[in-house]
Amino acid sequence: MTRRRRRVLAGVLVVFAVVWVLVNAPVEGPTLLVLTRTHGITAADLLSVAAVLVAIGLLLPRRRR
Repeated sequence: MTRRRRRVLAGVLVVFAVVWVLVNAPVEGPTLLVLTRTHGITAADLLSVAAVLVAIGLLLPRRRR
């Protein structure tokens, strides 16, 4: 995969992560961490975390054999 393609895919994943946090209310699931009385981190929020971690992995330099 080319470097440019990896950067584009990483950008798409980050955009997806942000949009998902904003629209995931119907499928949030249990609250895993309560931040305030009205805010917390839910199981569905972990999908955004995973997407950002994959995006970071795409941007890290690859070792060549």
